[in-house]
Amino acid sequence: MRLINKIHSFTHSMLEQRTVLYTLVVRDFKSRYLSSFVGLPWAFIQPSVYVFIIWFAFTFGLRTGNTTTGVPFAAWLLVSMIPWLFIGQTMIVSCMALPEYSYLIKKTKFNVSFIPIIKILSGMAVHLTMVLIIVFILIFNFKIYPTIFWIQIFYYLFATFVLLSGIAWFVASVNVYIKDMAHIVNIVVSMLFWATPIVWPYSMLNGNYRYIALLNPFFYITEGYRYTFIENRWFFEFPEMNFYFWTLTGIIFTIGALTFKRLRRNFGDVL
Repeated sequence: MRLINKIHSFTHSMLEQRTVLYTLVVRDFKSRYLSSFVGLPWAFIQPSVYVFIIWFAFTFGLRTGNTTTGVPFAAWLLVSMIPWLFIGQTMIVSCMALPEYSYLIKKTKFNVSFIPIIKILSGMAVHLTMVLIIVFILIFNFKIYPTIFWIQIFYYLFATFVLLSGIAWFVASVNVYIKDMAHIVNIVVSMLFWATPIVWPYSMLNGNYRYIALLNPFFYITEGYRYTFIENRWFFEFPEMNFYFWTLTGIIFTIGALTFKRLRRNFGDVL
């Protein structure tokens, strides 16, 4: 009950400061690209080129054929790569969120816990661009057309946001005191990419190994995108996966929030 009250209070605070939060998200989004020669168009060029390379490689180069469900491997891979790129990149940039916005920490009217959230929302803008690109590829190249199942993308976006919030709070706050956190996160992200069934199918696992995959919350997201766009399955068809994900995500969210709260009192002095 106490946790629910805190979430409600945090949500209410976000709504109250939505104008400031929106301004900071837009500023963060622009700052990622405006320092370059091309500028803001990089936000759309980068994901487009990345998606094109994967599509071309697995359609004309490697030619891996179809999956066991009859879906082209290129489509199967692309759909799960999109959420992973968002997750991995957000985990990395969240480490430096507090030093980057140190000028806001001493402003008493601003909720400091919003700073890591800015990185998530800024990354989500790029992520949504990539989702749109994938939708066009699915329709015009693979002849996979929209279905009612596609609406659950909003559910998976919410699930990703909650998961990343806990992670971002933890890595951002710890990085203030342990400068190696950014390097650690880079290594962890690389390891998790191969440990998560993204480029290899979950069906390869047998016995208890399947439960190990279920304990990986990122698998829930990447597989959920496949259920949404190419397999036409609802998320509530998998109660076991839902239980594992939301239990673990709740733990990660709580640990991240408590860690941030405990360490924030000295942010101003350290930074």
